[in-house]
Amino acid sequence: MDYQLIALIAIMAGTVLLVVKQRLWWGPGGSVSPYHQVFSSGAAGLLFFVAGVIGWDLKYSRGWFQGTRWVDGPIWWEIALGAALLLVAFALARRVPERPMSR
Repeated sequence: MDYQLIALIAIMAGTVLLVVKQRLWWGPGGSVSPYHQVFSSGAAGLLFFVAGVIGWDLKYSRGWFQGTRWVDGPIWWEIALGAALLLVAFALARRVPERPMSR
């Protein structure tokens, strides 16, 4: 068994639980505006979805466009991640409160 991988997954899960419990991320009382949540999720989702469809492998990316490579077909994990992030952006967009129109 690879104990380093198990330890890494445990640390990642602990960090996510701590962030959610302390509402350090996008919580109802957080300082991040709802528009920021929607645009961030949507931009990341579009990046991964389009990159996966056109075959641009972002797995080994370092910085801006360094370490990326082209592959022959679509990259399914990038497409799935992009679609999931776009669904999150859509769900967050529906929760943005409407502002009354000013005259």
